[in-house]
Amino acid sequence: MLNPRVWILSSLFLMLAACSHLSEEVTDSDNTSINSNEYEREHINNEEDKNEHEGLVVAETDAGEFILRLISEKAVYESKEQIQLTGKLQYKGEREELEIIHVESPLYFELHEVDRGVELLYYPTTELEEKTVLKQKEWYEEDYVKRISYSETDEHADFFHSFMEEPGFPPGEYEIELRADFTILQEGQPITHQYATSLVIEVR
Repeated sequence: MLNPRVWILSSLFLMLAACSHLSEEVTDSDNTSINSNEYEREHINNEEDKNEHEGLVVAETDAGEFILRLISEKAVYESKEQIQLTGKLQYKGEREELEIIHVESPLYFELHEVDRGVELLYYPTTELEEKTVLKQKEWYEEDYVKRISYSETDEHADFFHSFMEEPGFPPGEYEIELRADFTILQEGQPITHQYATSLVIEVR
């Protein structure tokens, strides 16, 4: 005859095993952000990209038919050192090529100096529409070029002036945000696409 204590312990183990199995199923089926992050890591770490980006700081947004990627050559720079930032956009839909419509550029960089709480922004001087053709699974890319819009009467004018005059960035912590903003025509109707990704660098 089975000892009652053994029967109770066996029942408890079976209940715990069932609960554990149920928890795994809910996590796998409901947490889409985890699945998305796993896909992005798999994409970044494929053999070709792994070799290309080894030692670099990379941030990426995978948005269906488009991938937006921001790359910094380093996580930490010296104050007189040139900052190397690159923005990349890829179309990976079904067409062989896709025409996008944008103002000046489909990519732009926004910087935020964390310690001072200063935004380093650039506003395009023209609203004229331009067109760029993206070829399927080929990268469109731009390197960061210093451009900011500010007034001499701004309270942070001295910092802005130093930022523009120095070969690198003044010391501080910078959040770099890459934005993509463009329109495509779908059956004659304009569809706007806006994506963003960001990373943080330090300048000593």
